[in-house]
Amino acid sequence: MKIRVITQETIWEYCKENARALSSFYVFLEKLDNCDWNDLNEVKQDFPKMSLVKNCERNRIVFDIGGNNYRMNCDYNFYKNCCLYIAFIGTHAEYDKVDACNVQLY
Repeated sequence: MKIRVITQETIWEYCKENARALSSFYVFLEKLDNCDWNDLNEVKQDFPKMSLVKNCERNRIVFDIGGNNYRMNCDYNFYKNCCLYIAFIGTHAEYDKVDACNVQLY
């Protein structure tokens, strides 16, 4: 299924505040536009450095973006439609300070 990011505006707002991130997220979203996933194995094929948040009640996935400079933590749903719901965007150092399972900045 084609992937929808809920909402991409969140990414652009983050990039307004963090201009150095813009090119990295642009590349990420452009690659995402060509993805067609049905399960996590397909996500891993397109984004080998992604990881699942373990021991979490939510279906959470973390993407390393921009050579691991940034992290985007998302809830995901592959059932009716393939959506990524952004929960957190930040630097790797900022990500290390949050509870990956429960963070919900957006």
